[in-house]
Amino acid sequence: MPKMLMLTLALRNVFRNSRRTLLTVGLIACGLAALMFTDAMVRGMSQSMVRIATGTLLGQAQIHRAGFRRNNDVDLYITHSDHLLQLLHDDPAVAVAAPRVITGAMLASSENVAAAMVYGVDGAAEAQLGKLQQAMVAGDYLHAGNGSAEGQRQLLVGTGLARLLEVELGDRVVITVSQIQGGDLSQELFRVSGMFHFNDRMLDQNLAFITLPRGQRLLGMDTGVHEIALRLPAPPAFDWQRYNGDWRGQVLQTLSWEKLIPQLSGVLEMSNVSTLIVAGILFMLVALGLINSMFMSIYERQYEFGVLLALGTRPVQLFWQILYEGFFIGVLSALSGLVLGGLLTWWKAATGIDYGNLEMSGVTLQEPIFPMLHWAQFTWMPLSIVLMTLVASLYPAWHAARLQPTRAMRKTL
Repeated sequence: MPKMLMLTLALRNVFRNSRRTLLTVGLIACGLAALMFTDAMVRGMSQSMVRIATGTLLGQAQIHRAGFRRNNDVDLYITHSDHLLQLLHDDPAVAVAAPRVITGAMLASSENVAAAMVYGVDGAAEAQLGKLQQAMVAGDYLHAGNGSAEGQRQLLVGTGLARLLEVELGDRVVITVSQIQGGDLSQELFRVSGMFHFNDRMLDQNLAFITLPRGQRLLGMDTGVHEIALRLPAPPAFDWQRYNGDWRGQVLQTLSWEKLIPQLSGVLEMSNVSTLIVAGILFMLVALGLINSMFMSIYERQYEFGVLLALGTRPVQLFWQILYEGFFIGVLSALSGLVLGGLLTWWKAATGIDYGNLEMSGVTLQEPIFPMLHWAQFTWMPLSIVLMTLVASLYPAWHAARLQPTRAMRKTL
């Protein structure tokens, strides 16, 4: 039997029972569309989680003195930070470098007392690094002041912390901290100059911001900082080893966001594994449905196959004919799935999916998730579907090739 004749017969047999073929193609196409959309959702969610985690306050990388992040020891600060900041500003691989002093503190208003982490920050650098300035809901953002003591006593508190302290704009708050090198208590009076709302309960209830010089003075340090948060251009070409190791008698550590939030990095890795698991389950279900459909088609045509074998058709030719039928079904399913999955993903990529305030691995998804179209969804996924249909067709084709002409011709519907 010539190859072109086998291909023609296979194509005709695919549409011999159009209802069954359409149902099979629809099943496989829906499986492919679901896989494409799942992959797009995982990619979109991963990008959103990374963008929110790094763009809110964390930064894409941070530089500390070795051991500081273990328990936020205020004595482990970076000395000669002015020189280090100048190097970072001159580094083309660094877009923004934001210095910070960080300490646990007790905040006392006339109504209540609450514990919080107090950040002394450079307002201009923080505005470029994260979303602190955009999160302002009342009052004024941090500014350099006019040099007066009153101008430097600015305090930003989260809306949750403001409720705990029962304060409003202009109210006085006393901040008490332990100073470096000895732990002597230090107190200063600040006025609430602004309130922020990150839409994250942990941040809004546990953070307060003051100016960097005031924070350094409160802790009794000169020009040192505890942390330098970095925003890197995309794609990052940052030399991670350049700022590691000895720096004027102290050991520095440069950590990427993956090391700063290892649980988030682990969740993203598990998301990729879960996509493969979903793909395997979908392929298995689709393969079983295809095998069932192919066997029904073979059972209906047993008499014809018996006649063909009796007239001299070789079993291997029947084997290839069934395989060609599976190939055509796979191609039709892949094309249909590409159209369905592509349109669905493109639609939700434009409108987004709002999960409200879903929290995952310490990251609150404060914005809609936009599924991401990727070249893999239009290449290896449909190719995998076609390959899967060929593999699933092997057993029905092998079964058809083993039919005995005399027995097959006695079986009819």
